[in-house]
Amino acid sequence: MPRNARRRRARRTKTLDSALGSDTGVKSRGRGSSGRRASRTVKRSVVRIDPHKLTEDILDEVSSRLGLDILGLKREQLVEALRPIVEGILEQYSSRPSKEAIISKIVNTSRNVYMMIAAYIVERIDSLTNEQLEFVINYGEAVAAKHAPKLYAEAKRLGRDDLIPMLRMLWEKYGNPTPIACPYCGFRAVTPDLVCMICGKELSEREVKEAIDFRERLQEMVELYSEREVEDAISRGYVIVGDVVKPPSYNIEPGNVVLHLTAEERSFLKKLLMVKREGK
Repeated sequence: MPRNARRRRARRTKTLDSALGSDTGVKSRGRGSSGRRASRTVKRSVVRIDPHKLTEDILDEVSSRLGLDILGLKREQLVEALRPIVEGILEQYSSRPSKEAIISKIVNTSRNVYMMIAAYIVERIDSLTNEQLEFVINYGEAVAAKHAPKLYAEAKRLGRDDLIPMLRMLWEKYGNPTPIACPYCGFRAVTPDLVCMICGKELSEREVKEAIDFRERLQEMVELYSEREVEDAISRGYVIVGDVVKPPSYNIEPGNVVLHLTAEERSFLKKLLMVKREGK
């Protein structure tokens, strides 16, 4: 073949290879294109939902169906209170849920929703309205017990003494009741320092003794414990008040209160011991 013809053929082959690409080049680009398509597909499958905007979008429907309008909260407050609930529901989905599905979830778990809103109200709002106070006590459960001092003060401020018995029940169930009930507010919340955790009153030993009917409790102590243990109480001049009144030879447990014996109370214990001995 003439030399010029061979050069022209080589140039045509090079041009064709350049246009089509070598086998390696085609495969490489094919994989790259496929990779880019796959990448775009993955990106399309990741759904980003703004929980704040979603909460705003469903707020009117949720508020209407759960009766939240009566609470008198501002729209921004309701959004702030409901947003953590919406975020929690969104985490349960791997794809975009409908607004109806989110609303249905909220309504079907209304008890937990009410509790979270009660927590928001009592923690974020200083002065409660009648409706807010009633809502928190009725639906707050453990949250209401945790904030019993504030709720008690709000009930007294608003003249809602009718709500205090319910709050007292929540304190007994979820709070931190102590052996001694406060003579002022009625909550079992008197600390070893003789201060009421609920109403804040500082009590004297005399007030505590009157509240627990101390002389009767001393009689129970004489019946429950040995003569030696009762004599120890008379000698050392104090007793320990827990679920029962016990002599000082027993350990002081958390929440127990130490009460000192007056001369009259020591004399009373001696007489009880004499009666006990004579009855043997």
